Amino acid sequence: MSDPFRHLQSVIDDLNLSLSIYDSFTSQILKSTSAIAAIQDSLAAQRAIDRDLMASAASSLSAVRLPDFTSNFRDLVSANKALTNIVSQSVITDSALSKVFAEHNALRDSLASIATLPSATDLLSSLDTTRLLHTSLSSQYRLLDLETHSFGSLIDASNVLSNDLAATFSKLTRSYRDVIEAIPVIPQDFVPFIATYSPMEYSLELDVLEGISVERDEEAEVEPLPSVDDELASFDGRLLTLLKGARESLNSDNPDKARHVTTSVRELFTHILHGLAPDAEITKWPTDAGHYHDNRPTRRARLLYICRKFSCDPLTKFVEDDVRAALALVSSLNAGTHVVQSKLTQFQLQAIVYRMESLALFLLKVSRGGD
Repeated sequence: MSDPFRHLQSVIDDLNLSLSIYDSFTSQILKSTSAIAAIQDSLAAQRAIDRDLMASAASSLSAVRLPDFTSNFRDLVSANKALTNIVSQSVITDSALSKVFAEHNALRDSLASIATLPSATDLLSSLDTTRLLHTSLSSQYRLLDLETHSFGSLIDASNVLSNDLAATFSKLTRSYRDVIEAIPVIPQDFVPFIATYSPMEYSLELDVLEGISVERDEEAEVEPLPSVDDELASFDGRLLTLLKGARESLNSDNPDKARHVTTSVRELFTHILHGLAPDAEITKWPTDAGHYHDNRPTRRARLLYICRKFSCDPLTKFVEDDVRAALALVSSLNAGTHVVQSKLTQFQLQAIVYRMESLALFLLKVSRGGD
């Protein structure tokens, strides 16, 4: 392994440690906000650590000889260079950054009593963005290993399915690069949503591809996602029932559960897509003839309709490619269920349910303009 990659792995490990320290610190603040000076000093010290890590990450990325690697890796390096610049230089507004990680709202509420010290919220905004960079840099490092394997090899995917997975993943990687590079020039209202969910979606796609392609001594821990249950219940309670059915199949002893799980999540996606973009509404919305097939809106037409509240072509393209990649994964897993005994493991099935939960949440939020 070359020195730049050893350095990059070291930076990722340090970022992980930094996040752990930050989490521990925030939990203490939630208990008490009496030591205002200590809070200020700790936040400032944490930001100084993270700024040094940003510089180290930028140095590692610059040292990578891109011609030596795959097009996917080159695209992801470009995305991470852009993301590193955004985080380290604060080229997007503090108000946008402060909304990136909603789970820290409780911390900000607890700091309301020291609102006369605006640097506190500025520091929190800076620290939050370390999380999304950590996710994206980790994806880059994992991609190195993934691309040395045949996609879907652990489930005996055919050459056709393996090539399809590789092709859809390459498109997603390019779209991810484009949407990250667009962050400094898109409307600021869109930044929190894009900065939060794009790295998450890309990382989850990698999770499932690794799960069906790379042999591991132990299964990796999956980072908790915001729950989609409340969103589904609010949108259409029947869809929550469908998702719960997939989860119940996943946790059952049914020997045919692999087919039940993959069929359920595919059906869930179809219902969400048609619910968010019904035929009757699309016909009222400007589309061209190419957006229809047999007098019905195409999947692309429905996705364009779902994204209509964003004036952001890179995000729309990322959504399209994210959906295409996720469905390619479901198809590859579903192909493995048409045998007497499926080779799919519990972890692989759990990963695809998790992936489709994230996609469902992503689409529901996109349809509302990111709110």
